[in-house]
Amino acid sequence: MKLKIKRKLPFLKRNKLHFVFPVILFFLLFPHAGYSQHFQFNFENTSISRALSQVANQMQIRIAFDAGKLEKLKFSKNISEESPSKVILSILENTNYTVDFKHNTYLIIKSDQKFEKNIYYEKWVSGIVFDKETGERLPYASVYLWDKNISFSTNVDGNFSLSLVDSSTTFIQVKYLGYYTLDTLISTNNDIRFYGLGLQKKTQTLQTINITGEKLEMVDINNEAGHLTFNPTRFSDLPNYGETDVFRALQMLPGISSRENSSQLNIRGGSADQNLVMFDGFTLYNLDHFFGVFSALNPNVIKNIQVYKGGFDSRYGERVSGIVDITGKSGNQQKPEFYGGINLISANLTAEIPVTKKLTLVAAGRRAYSDIYSTWLADALLADKIGQSRRFKRADNVIEPEFYFSDFNFKVTYTPNQNENISFSSYGAKDYLNSSNISEKEQLEINTEDLNEWGNYGFGFSWKKQRSAKYFTNLQLGHSGYFNDYHNNTSFSGEFPPNNPQPDFQTQSNNLITNEENNLIDYFITFQNKYYLNPKNLFEFGVSAKYNEFKFYKDANRDVIYNNLNSSAFLYSMFFQDKINLKNNFIIKPGFRLNYFDKTGKLYFEPRFTASYKTDNGVVLKMATGKYFQYLNKSATEQNYGYNRDFWVLADDETHPVVSSNHFIAGASYEIKKMFFDVEAYYKSVNGLQEYLFFQNPEERQQGSPPVFKPGDDNLSQFISGKGKAFGIDFLAKYENTNFTSWLAYSVSKATRNFNEINNGDKIPAQFDQTHEIKWTNIYTYKKWNFSTLTLFTTGHQYIEFTEKDNDFNTIRTYNRLPDYFRIDLSLNYNFNIKNVNIKPGMSILNALNTENYLDIYTRKFDFVNNSFNETTLVKAQELTLNFFVNFRF
Repeated sequence: MKLKIKRKLPFLKRNKLHFVFPVILFFLLFPHAGYSQHFQFNFENTSISRALSQVANQMQIRIAFDAGKLEKLKFSKNISEESPSKVILSILENTNYTVDFKHNTYLIIKSDQKFEKNIYYEKWVSGIVFDKETGERLPYASVYLWDKNISFSTNVDGNFSLSLVDSSTTFIQVKYLGYYTLDTLISTNNDIRFYGLGLQKKTQTLQTINITGEKLEMVDINNEAGHLTFNPTRFSDLPNYGETDVFRALQMLPGISSRENSSQLNIRGGSADQNLVMFDGFTLYNLDHFFGVFSALNPNVIKNIQVYKGGFDSRYGERVSGIVDITGKSGNQQKPEFYGGINLISANLTAEIPVTKKLTLVAAGRRAYSDIYSTWLADALLADKIGQSRRFKRADNVIEPEFYFSDFNFKVTYTPNQNENISFSSYGAKDYLNSSNISEKEQLEINTEDLNEWGNYGFGFSWKKQRSAKYFTNLQLGHSGYFNDYHNNTSFSGEFPPNNPQPDFQTQSNNLITNEENNLIDYFITFQNKYYLNPKNLFEFGVSAKYNEFKFYKDANRDVIYNNLNSSAFLYSMFFQDKINLKNNFIIKPGFRLNYFDKTGKLYFEPRFTASYKTDNGVVLKMATGKYFQYLNKSATEQNYGYNRDFWVLADDETHPVVSSNHFIAGASYEIKKMFFDVEAYYKSVNGLQEYLFFQNPEERQQGSPPVFKPGDDNLSQFISGKGKAFGIDFLAKYENTNFTSWLAYSVSKATRNFNEINNGDKIPAQFDQTHEIKWTNIYTYKKWNFSTLTLFTTGHQYIEFTEKDNDFNTIRTYNRLPDYFRIDLSLNYNFNIKNVNIKPGMSILNALNTENYLDIYTRKFDFVNNSFNETTLVKAQELTLNFFVNFRF
C-alpha cells in the first residue's frame, strides 16, 4: 500500500503536550528475507524522514517512524546494501535511532528504547479518537493492539483505555468507517497518560493526503453476533426516492426486510415497534415521513449508527427484536460549516458552529414543499402509495392527496476538558396527510374526508465523564413523545337498490365517521458505568427509570365509542455484564437485566450471554442468546384503509400482555484480503403478541337493531393475544477495494403467529413474513464521480384476501401473496468546488428496467341496512422514475 502523508501528526492542541505523536507510513509488505540484489540510493542534503519514505516506496516495505523529529535530521550519503534492514541502518548511522522489525513493520525507535523481553509491568493509558479536521469525537472506533492480537472499541464519546504490559512500545491500529486507518506507536517510557488519535476523513476533494491502498467501506460486521455498524457518510451515494434515507440504506443489509412503501425496520420477522430506536439516548416512536416513503431522521446530523439484529447485551432493554442506537454530531470545533441540499420533494440545511473552543452547536431543518409546489415525482410517489386509479388494476378509488413533512434537530455540546463531555440534543418531526377524495361506485357517489397528523419529538441531556483511566460514567435524562390524530368522514349519496326488488331505486344518504387519537409520552433517567477491573475484565453496569403514559381513543360518529383508554406506568431497571477476555482470541460476555414494572407489580429477569472465538486460520465463530421483555407495544389492527392505523398500548398483564422473547443466534465470519463473508442462523420465540379486532360499522354487529353502546363495549372491539416465532439464515458477502465496494445480502426466513380467535388457532403468516430476499449493492468512485447500483429481489408480501368474523370475534381469514418483487436502481453524482463551496449534483434512476411490481392490496367493506359492497384497492409499485438533487457544503 502506498501512502503520502503530511509529515506531522500532532496531538489535540488543547492537550498542550510537547510529545509529537508518531506517524506511521505503511506500504505493501513483501517478505523481508530473501533479497539477493543490492539496493542503491543517493541522498544529498535529504531529511531522514524523506529518505525513509523513498526507501519504503522503492523497496515496497512499510516503515513506522516519528516524521516530525526525523524531518529535522538531514544527511548526504550514497548507499548500496542488500537488505532493507542494512539500508535503514545506514540511513540512521550517526544518530541515536535504530530499527527493529516487528508486526511486519520496520519500527524506527531510539537506541535506548530497544525492545526488552524481560520487562514486566503494567501501565494504564487512555485517550480519544477524533476527526482530525473538525475535532468531532468518533464513537465505537476500532482499536487493534498488534502485540496482544486483541481489538476493542472506543465508547460513545470516542474515549478508550488500555493496559500496556510486557512491552515498552506498543504498535496500535485505529479504524473508523469513512476514515483512513491510523497506525502508530504508543510508548510507556514517558509520563504521557492521555493520547489524542486524529483520523483523516475520506473525501473526494482531499488534497493534502493521498492513500491509494485504503478501502471504500460502507458496512462493518462486528465480532458479536447480530451487531453491525453502518457508514453514514455515503448515504447520498445510494439511489434514493428524493431524500437521502437512513433506514432505507439499512434495509440493504441481511435480516432487515426491504419494502418500497415503508422505511421502517422489520428485523428478522419482527414488527417495527419491536425495535428500540434511540437518537442521542432518547426514544423515537415513529420512524417515517411521506406516507412511509422516507425515514424521519435527517442523515446530515448522524455521526454513527449501531445496529443489533438480536441477541443484544444487557445494556439495552424494553424491546424484543432489535436495537438501532444513533449518535448525533457534536459539531465542528475548528470553524463554522454549512451544508444542505434540495431535491424534487424537500429542502434541508444544517449548520455546525463552534461558539467557543469548548462549546459547539449543530442545528438542522428539513421540510417538504409539496403543499406549496408539487413536482411530478411527489405526485407519482403519492399516487403509488395511496392509490390513484390510473395506476391500478381492479382499483375502484381515486385519491388526490396533499401532504408535507418537516423535522428539526438542535444540539449543544460543551467540552470542559479532554475527559468530560456535556450535551443537550432535541428533535421534532411532523407529517400532515390529507387523503380526501371523491369516487363513484355503481350509482353511488362516495365523498371521503380523510385527515391524518402524526409526529415525534424529544430531547436528551447527557453528561459523560472519564473519571480515571479505568472508569467511565454516562448520565442521561430526557423526554420524548409521539402523537397520531386521525379523522375520516365518508358520506354516500345516490341510489341504493332496496332489499326487495322494485322497478325503481330508492334514494338514500349515509355517513360513516371515525376519529382516532393515539398519544404517548415518556420521561427517563439512566446512569451507566464502565470499569476495567483488569486488562481482561470490563465491567459495565447501570440503573434507569422511565415513566410512560399513553392514550388511545377511537369512535364512530362520536355516539359510538370503541375505546377510550388511558394508562401510565413506571419501569425501573438495572443491568450488569462482564466482558471477559479468556484468551486473546476468545471473548465471552455474560450479563443480566432486572426490571420492575409497577403496572403489573412484577419483576422481570433477563439473562444475556454472547461469545466469540477467532480461530488460528482467521475464522470468527460467534453466538448470542438472551431473554427480552417489552412493556410498550403497538397493537396491529384489522383496519386496512388509510395509513398508520396501528397504535401504541401499555402492558397491564390483563388486556395488554407483557411481550417476551427468547433469542438464539449462531454464526461465523471470515475475512481474506478484500473479501469478507458472514453467516448467521437465528431462532426467536415471542409471546404476548396482540391484535385489535373491531366491527367497522355498528350495523354489522347488531343487524337492524338500534345501536346502544357504552365506551369500550366489547360488542364493538376486542384485543386478542397470541404468540409467534421466527427463524432463518442471513448471509453477507462483501468486497472492498480502493474505489469500489460491493455487498450481496441474502436472507431465507419464516415468521408465523398463532391467535386462538383467528383460523381456529392455526399458524398464520406474520405481517412481515418474507421467505427469500436478495439485495446487491455496489458503489464505485472514479475521481470526482460516484456511481452506485442496487438490485433487489424479494418474495411477494402476504396479504389478507378474505376475512369474516362472528359475533364472538372468531375470525376466519384467507391469506395470499403478492407476486415476487424485483427492481434495479441506478445513481450517479459529481463533486466539484467553486471557490470554497463544494457542490454535489446527482440523479437516481429508480426501477431502471420499469419492472411491474405490487406493494399491497386492501379491501374496504361497507355494510348498510339494505345493502353492502366492497371497495378494493391494489397498490402498484413505482414505475421508472427519475430523481434529481443538489447538495452543497461550505
